[in-house]
Amino acid sequence: MKYLLILLLANVKIQPSPFIELNRATTYYCDVNQCDNDPFTTADGSVIDPIKLKNKQIRWCALSRDLIWDEYRQGIHEEGFRGLYKFGDTIMVISKTCPQINGKWTVHDTMNKRYTNSIDFLIDPINNKPKLGVCEDVKILKPNYTAYGTSVTTN
Repeated sequence: MKYLLILLLANVKIQPSPFIELNRATTYYCDVNQCDNDPFTTADGSVIDPIKLKNKQIRWCALSRDLIWDEYRQGIHEEGFRGLYKFGDTIMVISKTCPQINGKWTVHDTMNKRYTNSIDFLIDPINNKPKLGVCEDVKILKPNYTAYGTSVTTN
């Protein structure tokens, strides 16, 4: 019986998951207490339009440094910036407990080096309903995969 089970399992091909399960998801604001001294400019140099942010016309996020690929920053920092995503990539986010974050987000920023395997969503502090807090059941689609009938392409 043991050998039969081994033979059956030998023919099973396990497909890798198209998702990366993240440790945590949080939100951040354009504020010097949460960013740097130029809170309306992201790590990739994009300028945040506060009106579009308030009206939810932009959905931008920051990823932890282990998830971002950036050759320039690899030369500056000893760790990080060797991930799967580049600045400007559009990612698909899925969460069962925090449905307000589900959907497409564009990577424009990076998180503090103390965070790993994490995502931070840029939001307007006044138009933040419902509040996210810390969400721990977040998945992001790996680059060049499709899920739920939606194709997400990266730049």
